[in-house]
Amino acid sequence: MNIVIIGATGGIGKCLSLELSENNSLFLGSRNSDSISELINSEDIGSSVSGSTVDVTSFNQIENFLNQANDYLGSIDTIINCAGSLILKPAHLTSEEELEKTFKVNVFSCLGLLKYGFKFMRKNGGSFLFFSSAASKVGLKNHETISSAKGAISSMVVSAASTYARYNIRVNAIAPGLVDTPLTRSIINNKLSLDYSLNLHGLKRVGKPENFTPIVKSLIDVRSDWITGQTISVDGGLSNVKSM
Repeated sequence: MNIVIIGATGGIGKCLSLELSENNSLFLGSRNSDSISELINSEDIGSSVSGSTVDVTSFNQIENFLNQANDYLGSIDTIINCAGSLILKPAHLTSEEELEKTFKVNVFSCLGLLKYGFKFMRKNGGSFLFFSSAASKVGLKNHETISSAKGAISSMVVSAASTYARYNIRVNAIAPGLVDTPLTRSIINNKLSLDYSLNLHGLKRVGKPENFTPIVKSLIDVRSDWITGQTISVDGGLSNVKSM
């Protein structure tokens, strides 16, 4: 399978890149040229892997990146967007710039990938896989901006799944809880914040990037071609389990 992964050098993205490179051809994207080069040249990654830098807030860069990906891979079967951000502020302290940046990184990136990735899947079908958040399903304080952005992704998935079903293109999302990645390090390293977060998760533990490999492999598998328009929670119980 020919797979494009954006946000490939982050916690979940890197884990998926290493796992999926074993039996697939990959084209990886990241904002940081040194990070993407280090990953591509790693001894732990498969041989059929390339990539380049991409700023997911720019439609022009997304278009150019996907053209490069198709040139390298020959065709594109799956696009996975692991790019994201995290902002924990109440609405009255959030600036317009922070709101715009959050939506560009999370929402605009997914829409841009749909917009410019469609032509590569129009003939033979394929799948898009995005990352929402369990925080969009439950009320968590100081999550107004990021929850609304992640909720928009889940809404986009439902609509896009309907729009592109006629082309045999599937669109799904995964909604994580708190996962130990560089993005969440400030929470993980703060005992008060970590203890509070753990108590919100039914399993009382933080997720790991490798927890997402099984579900990602399943969703992009051709045998899962009857699954579309879904946001699947992988969240330690955050969205629907309460353990006292």
